[in-house]
Amino acid sequence: MDNLSIEQCYQILKLNDQATLEDIDHSYYKLIGEKLKSGNKEDINTLKQAYSQLREYCQNQENNKQEKEEKKYQNFLTNSLNQDLKNIGIRVKVKSFPNHLEVIIKNVKISKKILTIKLIYDSFNHILKDSEQDVVISSIDSKNNLIWQDKIKICTGIYAHNAGKYNTEILLKEAEITTNLYGLPMAFLIAFAINFINPLAWFISMWVHEFGHATIAWFSGYRAMVTFAGTIISFDRSLFVYFGILILIGLTFYSGWKEQKKMTMIVCLILAIMQFILTWKTSYSTYQMLLYFGGIGGEFYLSALLIIAFYWRLPEKFYWEFWRFFALIIGATTFWGNFTKWHRIGKGKADIPWGTFWGGRGDSGGDLNVLNNEVGWSADQIINTYNTLGFICFSIIIGTYVYYLWKSNPIFRLQISRFFS
Repeated sequence: MDNLSIEQCYQILKLNDQATLEDIDHSYYKLIGEKLKSGNKEDINTLKQAYSQLREYCQNQENNKQEKEEKKYQNFLTNSLNQDLKNIGIRVKVKSFPNHLEVIIKNVKISKKILTIKLIYDSFNHILKDSEQDVVISSIDSKNNLIWQDKIKICTGIYAHNAGKYNTEILLKEAEITTNLYGLPMAFLIAFAINFINPLAWFISMWVHEFGHATIAWFSGYRAMVTFAGTIISFDRSLFVYFGILILIGLTFYSGWKEQKKMTMIVCLILAIMQFILTWKTSYSTYQMLLYFGGIGGEFYLSALLIIAFYWRLPEKFYWEFWRFFALIIGATTFWGNFTKWHRIGKGKADIPWGTFWGGRGDSGGDLNVLNNEVGWSADQIINTYNTLGFICFSIIIGTYVYYLWKSNPIFRLQISRFFS
């Protein structure tokens, strides 16, 4: 039997061109029943052919419509994501499957995996409404080889309460962003409050002050022991101290290399170079000057180091994820108290802290007394030097804060880019 035209099929089944698959089934079985009841079986074969052809035609039409809708949806998601990601140089392609979405990105290294996933996660949370959707994210190279792949679940609207069950890495990244944003301002607020309690602020900064002396001695190859309001330092340089510190730096460098902590490795290299210069290339008179300078100087640069180290990821053996909060508070308290004190001294609203804790202001063995009487620094030179050091350290702290806020928060980067675009 020759194929019927689609128009003939509609006529035979008594349907119009708006009929759905359900309408076709309903009309076909109704007409078959009527033919069988009336005993008119001559047209059944024609009816069957019309049904088969029309159903296949409509099924193909529906499939084509679904494919178009699916492609339109994929294009919408792709364009929306690329619009969000264009300012940070990431291009994606989205494919839709019955049970999940797949996002394909080109040449994103594994080191940027979490940040990329976080940004895609945030974009989908704005794009998809009332959705609980699995998303597979794949990074491929120029030869379409897989670099990395991960899976997230988007829970929005009425499903938002389920978000906490999934995406642990993303939630940890969000916690890191929040900590980086609020950690330093909160630490300085706490430091501001602590500095109203003079004995407590002095007790905290005193230890940083003494470690300022001790670190100069240790890195210059001299034995030093920190005590309450004093540091005992040997007169003779010791190879044991030099190689002991160098071995500790080397072990820390090795741990950083093993765990791929680049900042740890960089700091270790800088410390090793500093140790070499202070031990072998610095005269004794310069060492003495640095030793007496390093007390109050340490209140600036050691406290600044404690603050900026809050943003570093040190080897796991340091348990730094726990201790860094204490280091931040100690650093902020010491730095804030010292910075504001020397600013007041520079304005003539406070006196230079001559003398020592044990001997009082008249003790000629005080750090500043030695710098003034033996090294030859004037009072103005002492004030200007420490205030300059304070402003340098403050600039480094603010620069580090902004850098890590920028680095860890892709949304912040995106908003800044949009603001200037």
